Amino acid sequence: MDPFKLLLKKTLFTLVILLLVNQMVTAQGGAAPNWQININGGTSLFFGDMKQYRFWPVTNNENEWRLGAGLMVSRQFSPVFGLRGQGLFGQLSGTRRSANKFFENDYLEFNLNGTLNINNLFGQKRDDRFMNIYLTGGIGIINYNTTVYALDTKKQIASVGNGNGKGIGGRTLEGILTGGIGVDFRLSDKLSINLETANRIMNSDMMDHWVNGFPYDVYNYTSIGLSYRFGMKSRSRGVSPSTYQRNIPQEQYEVEPKKEHPVEVTQPSKEPIPVPVPVETHKEKPVEVIVPPEPKPEPEKVEPEVVVVNEQPAPVRQFEYRVQIRARYNRPLSLAYISSKYNIPQEDIREDMHNGYYIYTVGSFDTYEQAREERNRLRAYHGVTDAFVVAFRNGERLDKLP
Repeated sequence: MDPFKLLLKKTLFTLVILLLVNQMVTAQGGAAPNWQININGGTSLFFGDMKQYRFWPVTNNENEWRLGAGLMVSRQFSPVFGLRGQGLFGQLSGTRRSANKFFENDYLEFNLNGTLNINNLFGQKRDDRFMNIYLTGGIGIINYNTTVYALDTKKQIASVGNGNGKGIGGRTLEGILTGGIGVDFRLSDKLSINLETANRIMNSDMMDHWVNGFPYDVYNYTSIGLSYRFGMKSRSRGVSPSTYQRNIPQEQYEVEPKKEHPVEVTQPSKEPIPVPVPVETHKEKPVEVIVPPEPKPEPEKVEPEVVVVNEQPAPVRQFEYRVQIRARYNRPLSLAYISSKYNIPQEDIREDMHNGYYIYTVGSFDTYEQAREERNRLRAYHGVTDAFVVAFRNGERLDKLP
């Protein structure tokens, strides 16, 4: 079997397996999926038979540097795995002075790639890192035109595609395999910048119209891109704080005891009321006689009831799980801002320091399962799509879950 076709089948199989595994992980409480759209541009370089040096491109006597630009739509299924489709337009060129030849090329490429986040694969699964390193790999097709010229006279001596192929506009149509590495820099919840380089291996040696040596032509696209994330679940602005508190068991949150003040209890005084008493006289005429009031008794002295309040702060739990909703390096965030953004009561948000970051957490749980349920609820109903579970021991956040 052709090695290219065998590698193509293995790549397709790997992408399907990764997609199925991450679908199961997401169904069991993985990160909330989201979409991203990316525009990118950069250098497009050829590596094949018609090239002056093996790796470094020449800049004089027919420049080998060329440019490309692309549009990409991706679906992030979990903090580790994503899938994306890319459309790319670029140009290529190569020079071989010893053969007195050079070629120029333009191409349209469409590919499907899987992405693997290295930081989240081997470290804590987080969506709020400033920098993430990722790998890419996948398949695609390329439509291209190539024209070969004599280096001294600049006259055309051969061509590939240019109306004679089966691709778009008569271009030559071939399959490709892609693989590369990138670095993503997170600017905000929605925007990020990425630097990426990836090689394309073609299913032929005909792009430069020179069949010799390595049976597959290779070209590289190195780019800088801007990504915008969208399609996340909308934040539930209509959920009131009382609803938030009603959905969570009361014992999962620490509430400061209310201080009760001493209450002075006094017994109301009772004064006798003069009562008219009828008295009969000899003339049988009723006469009202006022009976003097009895002496006013001394009111009992009642000692005020004193309630003893424990003024000491509540003890810190030795070990607990919480759900982290935000973090910011070197500068704190306003609790009122976080409360308003996610519609979470301000008194339920706690601020701590960890490795130079101000971190903000919600809840206090004995088991990971309880914390995971709260994490999923925050993602679904409060729009905290990157909430994740963390562990605390004696009030200090641990770097990893136990």
